[in-house]
Amino acid sequence: MGWRGGSGVRRWRAFIVVGLLGAVWATTLSAAERVARPAPASCSSPGDWDVIAGVSAEGDLLMLAGGPARLGAVRLPDDGPFRDEALAYLRGHSGARVRVQGPAGRDRWSRRTVRLLRDDQAEEADLGRSLIARGLGLADPQSADPACPDDFLAQEEAARQRSLGVWADAGYKPIGSEQLDRLTARIGTFALVEGRVRSVGERPQRTYLNFGGQWADDFTVIIPKRTWKRMTERGIDAAALKGRQVRVRGILEAWQGASLTVEIPDMIERLPR
Repeated sequence: MGWRGGSGVRRWRAFIVVGLLGAVWATTLSAAERVARPAPASCSSPGDWDVIAGVSAEGDLLMLAGGPARLGAVRLPDDGPFRDEALAYLRGHSGARVRVQGPAGRDRWSRRTVRLLRDDQAEEADLGRSLIARGLGLADPQSADPACPDDFLAQEEAARQRSLGVWADAGYKPIGSEQLDRLTARIGTFALVEGRVRSVGERPQRTYLNFGGQWADDFTVIIPKRTWKRMTERGIDAAALKGRQVRVRGILEAWQGASLTVEIPDMIERLPR
C-alpha cells in the first residue's frame, strides 16, 4: 500500500468546489468576524487567525482568507478506511477558527505548508499532530517547517506501538531492507524502511548507506553532500551509522535496485541497539 499524491487535475477541480464553499462561508460571516489575509508566521510567533472553509478529496485545505494550504509534517493514508477517517477528522473542523503558522512560500499548486492550531481543544490543538497521534497520518519531516521542530516522530512511534489506525495494517508498517521484492513493488511511493547499515561510502557529492553485500542490487540510502554535512554536525557520521539499525522514510526510487534519498537529517532515525 503506497502513499501517493493526487493528480493536479483532480486537485484543481476539488479546489474549485471547495472554493465555492469558501465563498458561502465568506458571505455568512459579519464584517467583524471576517479575517484578514494572514501574514506569514512561523513557530516563533503565534500565527494569524483564519477559518477552515473546506477540505478537498486529496486532504488539502482551503483557508477562508489564506487560500489553499496543506498540513506540514504529515502524510495522509492513500486510500481505504483510514484515509476516509483522516478526511472525516479534518472535515469535522470545517468552519473552525484556527491559528496558522508556516512560511510564506507556496508549492506548484499554490498551497502554503502550514500548522493549524485550535485554542479550544487542549489535547488536540495541533491538527497535524493529532492525526499522527491517532494513527491517521504518517510523520513526514521533509514537509515540515524547519523553524517548527516538534515531536511528530515520537507521536508516530507511540501510535505504532499501540497499533492505532494505519499501524494495525501490515501494509503500512516499515519494510525490511532485505525485502527487495516489496521495495521494488513500492517504488514511487512513500515508505518506511528498516535495516542494518552494512557499509558507508563517502563520496565528494553524496554518501551512500549500503544495506547489503551486492550494492548494485540491494537497498541503498543516498545522502546529498549538504545533508551529510548537517548530519555530521549532529554527530551522525559513518562511524555512528555503520552496523547500526536505522529507519528511513521517503519516496522509494529505482536506482541500482531500490533506493531512497534523505534530504534532511530527520528522515533517518537510529533505532535502539
